[in-house]
Amino acid sequence: MDHFKEIYSGYKHRVYFFVAKYLSEEEDIEEIVQDIFMHVWKYLSKTHPPSEIEALIFKSAKQEISNFYRKRKMIFVPLENSPENQDEESSEIEKQLQQEDQLKNIESLLEQVPERSREFFIQNKIQNLSLFTIAQENHISKTAVEKHVNKVLKFLRTNLNFWF
Repeated sequence: MDHFKEIYSGYKHRVYFFVAKYLSEEEDIEEIVQDIFMHVWKYLSKTHPPSEIEALIFKSAKQEISNFYRKRKMIFVPLENSPENQDEESSEIEKQLQQEDQLKNIESLLEQVPERSREFFIQNKIQNLSLFTIAQENHISKTAVEKHVNKVLKFLRTNLNFWF
């Protein structure tokens, strides 16, 4: 137990700020940090040297952040419009409006990137075509397509306030 307390107090701030780079809601950040340390607690029973503990913590952090975004792709729709759900509904509407604003922002940013890069990005990220398929259709290497897509991703990340 004392060993875990040492690990927690030594890493809690680093983990918090690491997660905060990828999430904006305080509640979500705290939940993810808690899940990370629960994971560490679960696997700490095995003897790990200090260098492996840090790797375990940050590997867990990346996995928990990925799981968070994977789960958020699912949309919850209430079965009935009960009075309890009306507050949730108004916050959902606000979230939806924020998402629409973000989409408009992304669209305007995509207009600023070269046409070919934009097309490859849309085919890969929106139409879910594989890099290999796009490369074959355009008679170029998979690596070239990947570079185009990554260039657009980097441009979007530097010009947007959220991570995807």
